[in-house]
Amino acid sequence: MPSGALPEASLAKLATDLCRRGYVCVPLRRGGKHLDLEALGRRPIHLSLRSKRLKELAFTSVLYQLAEEPPSEDTVAQWFSKGDSNIGLVCGVGGLIALDFDRPTMFQAWRDRHKTLVAKTPICRTPKGYHVLLTCKLPLVSSSMHYGFRRAGHIKALGGYVACDPCKLANGDAYRWLPGQSPDIIDPQTVGSLADVGLHPVSPFKRVYDDVLGRGSFKDH
Repeated sequence: MPSGALPEASLAKLATDLCRRGYVCVPLRRGGKHLDLEALGRRPIHLSLRSKRLKELAFTSVLYQLAEEPPSEDTVAQWFSKGDSNIGLVCGVGGLIALDFDRPTMFQAWRDRHKTLVAKTPICRTPKGYHVLLTCKLPLVSSSMHYGFRRAGHIKALGGYVACDPCKLANGDAYRWLPGQSPDIIDPQTVGSLADVGLHPVSPFKRVYDDVLGRGSFKDH
């Protein structure tokens, strides 16, 4: 997969090629990793108000909708037809999740226990850590990610997205697929649940607390 800055036509082709493989690509703002709502034909009202909560609501709602109703290849190509956007992958599509490890040391500790899985799934080196692409049989929502007793980063699932190669940030930092592990070469490995790979959306203490109080589910009334 090509790395570095790409002409608009090449970026649009990359996005539509990934679309054919079952991914949904979205444009990110130039030099950054925030969703470009204007390129998607949406109103980015959070920019004028500088409201973080409004931004998170807008991003989550748009991304959830795109995961539930993926756009056509023509629509994706149109999103990347103007400007020099960065590129992101919508999570939740077809059960796609991204394990967003904030630190290389935490990723390496987890990888050492899951070497076979890690060697056969797409992985992107980020400026600070790694994105590991998997598919999960259970629908998940984006959340924090814990490995053992420590917070390891975030789980990007329904309502979430991740920046990917060939993204380049304004400070020069870049996203790069590991050799032979880009999504145009191999498909994400499938897991039954996060617990299958030793990960959880909350800390062990909160899991026990929620279990005791019966939190996390609802009854039909």
